[in-house]
Amino acid sequence: ILERESGITKERITGYRSFAMQEQKRFISSEDLFSAIQEVLDEKRQAVFTVTGMSMWPFLCHGRNRVVVESCAGNEVRKGDVVLLKTPCGNYLLHRVTGISDSCFVTTGDGNCFRDGSFDFSCICARVTRMIRKGKIIDCSQRRWRFLFRLWMLLFPVRGILLKTLVLCSRIKNGLKKQKTS
Repeated sequence: ILERESGITKERITGYRSFAMQEQKRFISSEDLFSAIQEVLDEKRQAVFTVTGMSMWPFLCHGRNRVVVESCAGNEVRKGDVVLLKTPCGNYLLHRVTGISDSCFVTTGDGNCFRDGSFDFSCICARVTRMIRKGKIIDCSQRRWRFLFRLWMLLFPVRGILLKTLVLCSRIKNGLKKQKTS
């Protein structure tokens, strides 16, 4: 769902949820999705879409979480921001900026144990301003979230161990939930 107005509120998010529950889900190609998002961004408006893929887990989960993006120039991007970018190969990525130099930036998926490489600032399509997780709106500029994102970036050398631990804890938690319901 693309947001064509600038104000994203809890009521709007709840409205999206009830709309999605009433309507049958439609899947469209990523090319169609991102061209529609680009149209909205070109109008200086925000776009909202559901995340696909697990490369940003544990912060963003495939099919469950949504992001609010808005246009931004390369010189506005900060380390720790999540950006939507189009790679030189034509693929779209929604990953965290983990390094910046004068001429380029580096991204890494929160759920990845490797860097994506360097990209020219012209590859940036938008920056994530808010994440919508389980119906809750997370403002990415809030201090506590910026601190958490920074901490996650600092833990990159041990991320593999942390991700395996999180997966194990999630499986245990889900197993306990299943036992309670049976």
